[in-house]
Amino acid sequence: MKDKIFSNLGLKLLSVILGFIVWLIVLNLDDYAVTRQINNIPVEILNENAVTDQNQLFDITEGETVDIIVKGRRSVVNEITASDFRATADLSKLSLTNAVPITVTTANAALSNDLSITVVNGVLVIELEEEDTISLPVTVATQGNVAEGYTVGAAVATPNLITVSGAASVVDSIDHIEVQVDVSGRKEDVSATCAPVFYDKNNGVIPDSKLQCDVSTVNVTVPIYRTKTIAVKVSTVGTPAEMYEITGIECAPDKLVIGGPSDLLNRINILEISDIDVTDCTADIETTVDVTKYLPENLVVADGNDVIGVHVIVERNINRSITVSASDITVENREDGIKYDITVPANASVIISGLSEIVAEIDAKDLNIVIDASTLVYGDNQVTLDIRDGAGYTVDNTIDVTVSVYQEP
Repeated sequence: MKDKIFSNLGLKLLSVILGFIVWLIVLNLDDYAVTRQINNIPVEILNENAVTDQNQLFDITEGETVDIIVKGRRSVVNEITASDFRATADLSKLSLTNAVPITVTTANAALSNDLSITVVNGVLVIELEEEDTISLPVTVATQGNVAEGYTVGAAVATPNLITVSGAASVVDSIDHIEVQVDVSGRKEDVSATCAPVFYDKNNGVIPDSKLQCDVSTVNVTVPIYRTKTIAVKVSTVGTPAEMYEITGIECAPDKLVIGGPSDLLNRINILEISDIDVTDCTADIETTVDVTKYLPENLVVADGNDVIGVHVIVERNINRSITVSASDITVENREDGIKYDITVPANASVIISGLSEIVAEIDAKDLNIVIDASTLVYGDNQVTLDIRDGAGYTVDNTIDVTVSVYQEP
């Protein structure tokens, strides 16, 4: 038996060795080496203080993520993902061109022996900037519509001023800071805690990751008021140029929907705008008026239309000469048996001024010229006629007439 075991021992050992070799060949054929590209591995920044301690900030312009090519056994390579790797860039090694090499290692040290890693475009590039700080007011924007018959008042933000720091180019691009509050269907005051949002002049959002703020949230209170419709009345100050006058004032809209505390709403029915200046004007005046300047404190325009248009109509007066005859003059308080003869100078006329459509319709009888007989004596009386202004016109002169008073024969 022993002889059988040890007989041909060399051949048996050779068979074992050949079998092992065949097993290795089969194993390698089944788990052969492959390569694979893995994309978008986040790059971790090391030693940021190498820049910030110099009172500078940085913005990554290239290399926020990195791609790699890995090579290893198929069974290993097919199972790995971006999370199995750690990519770093050490700012203490920043070059004169503001570039840093990106180093990629395996997150699990055991994998490092099974893989070879080639970094694709492994450079992180930054832009250095001076730090800047500004303080800006907080604007409250409401979203949605309150319940019918209600409106929003002036919102209060706490704090109402936010201090922001960051790279100068980013900070300088901030146009305004806004918080948004939903008021849909509300009938009562709304309180909310909101995160501030930073906007540039094109109303684009600036990522807050590039900024440092002294606060992370803002407390906001938005008052909700009942509404009321009131009339608008417009009047003028000053006097138009000579020979001109105001013939009408129009405004649009002529009604406003306002909101506010009930006690204030109950006190107002008309909004009076009384400072439209027409001094020395010779033509129509068209202007816009911000009605919020005329509203009592704590009242608001409900529909957001806080501007009205005002049209002041200005017309030029004309002069007209009206010939006056004795028959156009009335003598009052006559005495019985007394004769009153009126002599009017030839071509005597009265000049009146006013709007053309009014002046054109006036004749001598409309002037209502009256002489009081009780002021006359027997004989010839020189009388300066008392001709008074009428509706829509003025009398620019008068005339003298002779009134002869005598006993009827």
